[in-house]
Amino acid sequence: MQTSLNQLLSYEHPAVINRFQREFPQNAHQAEIIFKDLLRFFWATEKHEMDRHQNPLHEGFDFLFIMDEEMKAMKAIDQMWHVFLLYTQDYADFCSKYFNQYIHHLPDIVPNLSQDEEEFEKNLNRFLNYCYDTLGEETVRRWFSEN
Repeated sequence: MQTSLNQLLSYEHPAVINRFQREFPQNAHQAEIIFKDLLRFFWATEKHEMDRHQNPLHEGFDFLFIMDEEMKAMKAIDQMWHVFLLYTQDYADFCSKYFNQYIHHLPDIVPNLSQDEEEFEKNLNRFLNYCYDTLGEETVRRWFSEN
């Protein structure tokens, strides 16, 4: 991946922030951090794919990097993604510039997963460890907070 997290986090789109604030007033005060968390999610998803491809036998990379209902803050991040998608050309340009590919939104992945409780827990554990190591404690706490 050629884009660093700091480079990605410098990306701004005020129109997306403003529209999100209008459509989701309950989260308006956090719109900027939610947008940055969406960027973090994109970056970490792509980094995970790269790490997994380069180290296919590494047990720590053997998990699905998806928004899960256990991630309390993900509903707002997903809502932000939906708003960003409305700016189709800007979103496509963003994906191309920072990731050299279009990042598809796949909303039906979680309900179609067939994981038993043990598999779910193993996936969640690896996901948490990866996010903690890649994005830091503050991000993990925010994503899994009750608020």
